[in-house]
Parts: sequence; structure tokens; C-alpha cells
Amino acid sequence: MPASSPQSSDMQRTQQLFLLARLLRRAAMTHADLLEATGLEEEVLGNLLTELATLEPELQQDEHLCWRLRAPEPTWTAAERLTLHRGLSALATCGAEPTAALRALANRLTAPLPTHVQVALPPLPQPAQQTLAPEQVLPLVTQAWLGGHALQFEYLRPGRAQSRRRVTLQPHLICAHPVTLELLVVGRELNGRRPQRTFRLARMLGAQLHPGRPAAAPVPVPICPAASAVTLRFTGQARLRVIEGRVPHLSEPIINPDGSVDATLQAPHDGRAALPWILSWGGGAEVLSPAPLRALWQAELRTALTAAQRPPTQFGAGAA
Repeated sequence: MPASSPQSSDMQRTQQLFLLARLLRRAAMTHADLLEATGLEEEVLGNLLTELATLEPELQQDEHLCWRLRAPEPTWTAAERLTLHRGLSALATCGAEPTAALRALANRLTAPLPTHVQVALPPLPQPAQQTLAPEQVLPLVTQAWLGGHALQFEYLRPGRAQSRRRVTLQPHLICAHPVTLELLVVGRELNGRRPQRTFRLARMLGAQLHPGRPAAAPVPVPICPAASAVTLRFTGQARLRVIEGRVPHLSEPIINPDGSVDATLQAPHDGRAALPWILSWGGGAEVLSPAPLRALWQAELRTALTAAQRPPTQFGAGAA
């Protein structure tokens, strides 16, 4: 059998070194584990480990005689580590990533920091709700709509912390809210009493396609009431924002002789969904029409004025 050339021997040794490095980066292994995983002779393995130690300073053997090749820690400053830790806290709060993985990263980030800083840092918060981002739900909702499938999900009830209900929905339409631009899905709730419901994608949890067969024929889009035009009048600083064009979903403003500005907002159905946005302008926005929405706006302002004139109720120290 012809002897192997020096070039092929070097190639074989290089491959063996790469194999060792890959195994030791994956997990800590004893000498016996390495012999079994590589099939090398003990003397050859010892020589390779010696050579690997000169190439990889991070190669270490712990007190249990396990070899491990640790990845070098990034050279972040202490301020950068604190900034990244705040980012992990934000991710943990919104439930965007598994909490266990975030805690492991947080421990690695704070390990080089002084002890008094590590003690002062708060632990990562528990997520308030495991919501999916709309861009994660949208493909499932779109697939259900296009294929005529029903959609199953848990819906976070507005204003009720951690309260959710199970919904089975036949999607009819995917659209954006005209004021907040939130993604909405309109459809027939199969397990509800109303023939048509609207749900926010941001409040849908665990969305999945219904295992049943798709509808035999496309479900017709329901006839929805036309959007109503809400006429608003802006004064003070609010009118400047409207004139400068900072509010894209308003019509072209009309400047009145007294300097106030009138503009129109296309609101869904009767316009009540736009009321919180209108109230966010405070005294800078006035509802001119339609009359029912103006009456509702006035009632909200009167309620707020009554509450503002009344001293706040003081509860005991133990009250929730």
C-alpha cells in the first residue's frame, strides 16, 4: 500500500482538529467521550488536544476533567452591557422570546460587572402576556382567508387583564383601522352570537387553522356600513400640527377667518372608534359633525370635567 503524502496527512490532521473543535464547542466532553466520538487512538487524540490548545487559547479542562472550547466573550464595555440588559428586560416584558433563553443571556451579560451592580439589577420581568406580533399572526389569518378556512385563537379581552376567550372565526376581510392603522380581521364568529365581529390581530393568541374542511364556497363579504365623515375643528397648537401635515389620515385642512382649522376624518361606521383619538387632542379638537358623535364627545368632556373638579378618593394603605 503506498504511503500517504505529507499533503494528505496534513489535510487529515486539519480535518481532525476541526472535528475536535466542533465537538468541544457543542458540549463539554471527557477524554473517553472524545475517543468514542472520533474513533482516534489515545496517543493521536492527546497530540491533537495539545496542538488544539496552541491554536485555541479558550480550550479548557474543568475540575471534572471535561474538555470544553469556550467562545471568547465579546469585548463590551460596562455601559454597553447595561444597555443590552435593558433591552433583554424589554423583550422579557412583551414576551417576544422564551424567558429561559433571555435569563441565560442576561447572566452572561452581567457576569463581568461588579458585584454591587449585579445585586442592584432587577431580575428579568415575567411577560405580562404571551402575545404574538401582528406580522406573525398575519400569515395565518391570510392563509385562512384565502383558503376559506376557519381560524381558532384565544382573544385577550380589552380592559380585562389576563382575561381571554376562545374564538373560532371565519375570516371575511383583513383591513387596517383608519385612525390607528392597527390590523383588523372581520369575520363570522362560529361559536358566538353575533353574525359579524371585528378582532385586532395584536390581541390574538395561539392562532391556528381550524382542522375542519374549508368552506365549500367562498364566504361572501358582508355588506358593511360605509365609513362616516367626522368633521373636526382644531385650535391652538393643534391647528399648527394639522396645517403642517403631521396627521396623514385627515383631509386637506380649511383655514377659517378666526385662524381655526377644519378637517375631515374618515371613521369606520358611526365614528365611535375614533373618539379616543379625538379626545387625545384635549381642548385642541372639537367635533362638529355628525351630531351623535358630537353629543358623545360632549358627554365624555362633561364626565372628565366633573371628575377633575371632584377631589380624588383616598383609599386605605391595604386597598388593592
